[in-house]
Amino acid sequence: MRLSANGQRLVSVALIMLFASLSAAAKSTDEGPGSPVNGSASPDVAAGAEKSKVCIACHGEKGISRQDNYPHLHGQKQTYLLRQMRNFRDGGDRRDPIMTPMLKSMSDADLVNLAAYYASFDSVLSSPMQAPTQVVEAMPTPTVRVETPAAQPMPADAPDTTVAEVVPAVAAAAPESVPGDVAKSAAVGVAEQGKAKAAACAACHGADGRGTTPLFPNLHDQKAEYLARQLEAFRAGTRQDPTMAPMATTLSDQDIADLAAYYSSLK
Repeated sequence: MRLSANGQRLVSVALIMLFASLSAAAKSTDEGPGSPVNGSASPDVAAGAEKSKVCIACHGEKGISRQDNYPHLHGQKQTYLLRQMRNFRDGGDRRDPIMTPMLKSMSDADLVNLAAYYASFDSVLSSPMQAPTQVVEAMPTPTVRVETPAAQPMPADAPDTTVAEVVPAVAAAAPESVPGDVAKSAAVGVAEQGKAKAAACAACHGADGRGTTPLFPNLHDQKAEYLARQLEAFRAGTRQDPTMAPMATTLSDQDIADLAAYYSSLK
């Protein structure tokens, strides 16, 4: 049976609409529900700046942390930041009693905007802004709440992790030790020794501590205590990563201290 000209046009339009629909569905699936493209037309840096107000207590104004155990976010890689925030929020390879509940209340667009805001700064952190104008009391590093078997339930006085209560609780007093928490090493880092050891890190983090791709974070001028704790977490397996885990397993306490000292010394 031959279709009229109008019939052929209708069939063509229907086919075009069908293929467009399938293409859009495939694109949405590939990008995932948390994709910046799928969430909004483009990141909103101004909205990210507004949302960042809840991050200042730990990460400082404009992402320049005054706390040795909390990282600078100023100038960090946008893709890296977005990936880590999604991991904290969605149960990925990172858990944290502050970050996880804080991010649970944020939408995909909020995370995209926050990442864009912190990435919008120059990645060179060294500036007069970084020097505090007054003595700032150090905030204790929170311990990671570890799942325990039913026969060994979490103590009744274990800290709650709601957004409203967790930040004041952590600021008030250091949490008790939890099994699986990474203990801080007593080793004192030597930057010159760390510089030689950092040659193994250059492929991903650059010769000057600047990530070589959007997926790898800048380590340049990062907090030494924070860097050391992350390397210890990779080595202990409490933080997972297919690249970092095998690299960290070969590091001694002194290696970790030296690397942290080196990267934090870069200005």
